[in-house]
Amino acid sequence: MAAKKLVIMLAVFAGISFFLFSQGYGEELKLVPKKRPISVIDSALGTTVGTGWSTKENPQEAVKEAVEMALEGKQDKVPDFAIIFASSGSDMEAILSKAKELFKNKTKIYGGTSDSRAVMTNRGFAKATDRAYEYAKMEGKRSLAIMTVTSKDIVFGVGSANFADYPSVQEGSKVAILNAIKSAGKSPKELPQAILVTPARGLEEEAIEGIERVVGSHTPILGGTPGGPTFSVFGENKVYEKGISLAVIYTKFSAGYIFEGGFDVKDPNTGIVTKVDRQAIVEIDGKPALDVYDAWLGGEIGKLCKETIRFDLVRGLLTLHPLYRKYTSPNGKVYSLFSHPWPRDKTLVEKSVSTSTKIKVGERIYLSHGTWETLMNRVGNLPKMAKMQGKIDMNAKPIFGIGYICAGVLGTIPETEREKMPFLINYSNNNAPFIAPFTWGEQGHFPGIGNKHGNLLTSFLVITDKGQR
Repeated sequence: MAAKKLVIMLAVFAGISFFLFSQGYGEELKLVPKKRPISVIDSALGTTVGTGWSTKENPQEAVKEAVEMALEGKQDKVPDFAIIFASSGSDMEAILSKAKELFKNKTKIYGGTSDSRAVMTNRGFAKATDRAYEYAKMEGKRSLAIMTVTSKDIVFGVGSANFADYPSVQEGSKVAILNAIKSAGKSPKELPQAILVTPARGLEEEAIEGIERVVGSHTPILGGTPGGPTFSVFGENKVYEKGISLAVIYTKFSAGYIFEGGFDVKDPNTGIVTKVDRQAIVEIDGKPALDVYDAWLGGEIGKLCKETIRFDLVRGLLTLHPLYRKYTSPNGKVYSLFSHPWPRDKTLVEKSVSTSTKIKVGERIYLSHGTWETLMNRVGNLPKMAKMQGKIDMNAKPIFGIGYICAGVLGTIPETEREKMPFLINYSNNNAPFIAPFTWGEQGHFPGIGNKHGNLLTSFLVITDKGQR
């Protein structure tokens, strides 16, 4: 009875929180979840799902605690599939080794690093540290999250590749997806309902290209670049710094997904990229890119750089004013693909604008704007948007949800507000289990267009047994 009352109270608090944020009163609500295990068994038609987390610094102890929490009350202690994300700086080799030991080398494992600040599940916001980027390399605080799935109606397969072992990223990614399909006991002609990916930073577009060589552009790829400032992904038996970890999902159940940002795209400022250097825009309309971007923002970049020596504040400002490209599907729907910009030269002498995407010469870019309140609301609405895209009843409780949330978006949200995110997601996800790392780049699918890599985005997948295909 006490546990039932607790669940009801959490649902009420989540509803109040969601309402207040949607009405613009987010800063007035100070709700902080109690991070303690909640004994819940989630299952549907032969599928059992669990989530767990730990903030123990010792990697073996952290894995043991998170796994015990995820498998609490479940008969099968060796799940079919496990997603594991740990905050950047964690001992990923030790984490993978301990997980394989606990699962008797029988569980298929997918995952990698989350941003150094946190990981998240339906059970709460597992905070590691307050700081990010280069400031969080060795703070000694860690967090880890896991989702376990055992199912007779959902088939998983995993694959990975160390890009150093292949002539190109495309070839390594092609091998990884073929191995994942084989791991699921399927043939390449049988396309999965969804593919989960965690590709190395700076190589995301090439990884998508390699995967699409096998499955085409209409199979949804959803994922996120490993969080940093130190990056790694899980292989089947090893951990790779420059590689890819992926999983395929086959099921007759209904799947819905969303890939979007939460920015206002009505600003009239726009230009053509006329010169690039790898992941940096050098010129817009034949002029220095930083000068054009600063002019679009009314000189705010130059002004802030004169007022502070803290480059993270400049980066924070630009997180709320990203650049984006437009893609129009055959049915006329327009999608926005955002890129996180910042001055490549902290002194502003060199006028290039860096992004974590590869924007090409000749592409048109636009200016957008956002606030932390709107971004947090979008995160809370992810499961509903995913169900809407999948034509799933809004009242249907998913079997599970898997999300990827940009660490840059996390950084815009005040520290006192971040722990509300799981409550908001739980509210729109009907309190179903979910897991979500904070990523340094996001991959997703635009229907009718294909799979893309961007920044400051969120993607979310829901699987439900309500309304089979």
